Amino acid sequence: MGAAIAAYNAGQADAAMRICQDILGLQPAEPAAHQLLALMQLQAGALNLARSHVHSSLQARAQHAPTLLLAGKIARAQNDLAAATDYLAQACALNPAHPESAYLLGLTLCERGQNAAAVTVLQSLVLQHPQHAAAWFQLGVARQDLGEMAAAVAAFQTTLQLQPRYVEAAVNLGIAQQETGALPAAMAAYGQAYRLRADTFGRIAQALTSSPHGALWLDLGALKATLAALPG
Repeated sequence: MGAAIAAYNAGQADAAMRICQDILGLQPAEPAAHQLLALMQLQAGALNLARSHVHSSLQARAQHAPTLLLAGKIARAQNDLAAATDYLAQACALNPAHPESAYLLGLTLCERGQNAAAVTVLQSLVLQHPQHAAAWFQLGVARQDLGEMAAAVAAFQTTLQLQPRYVEAAVNLGIAQQETGALPAAMAAYGQAYRLRADTFGRIAQALTSSPHGALWLDLGALKATLAALPG
């Protein structure tokens, strides 16, 4: 296995696969070989093979947190969010301090519409890892979907403090601020997003014109000019 891992780390995936297959020829249940093959098949887009290998690895060591995390990633890639939730929850239970497992669990719960459960996971994560910008952003999304706009605003603001060029956070911050009735603050956030990436304009315009807390712009060119000129 040491040679297989060294080959993989050197970017020699074909050699690593051959070594793993040789290992399985001698020891068909070797969990580490199945795990590495599952990872490489995932990266190659061979999801069915990846899932088969990760299942074989888990049969030999069902409580192995890194393999459970990998199984969760494979299930997510196959859009099997229920299975991904199960694997990632097990990984988190075995290794609560691991940020990637917790983030992916929170993200998966959001994607399944289980926003209250996602908030619990993500809030715990950002308390342990306060510099995790993606977790703060996803926490804001979950709060936003729950209608907790003030908490969503705080989460998106923290995201932007950590990563000022996080365009999606700027757009979502504007939407959340707009829903609290703070239209000037929302316009500043929209301006930041538009200056960072002009293709956010469609979403910004839709948010402004479709919400009772927004504003009507008959001249979209004027809106673009306003967003570009806003300070911040």
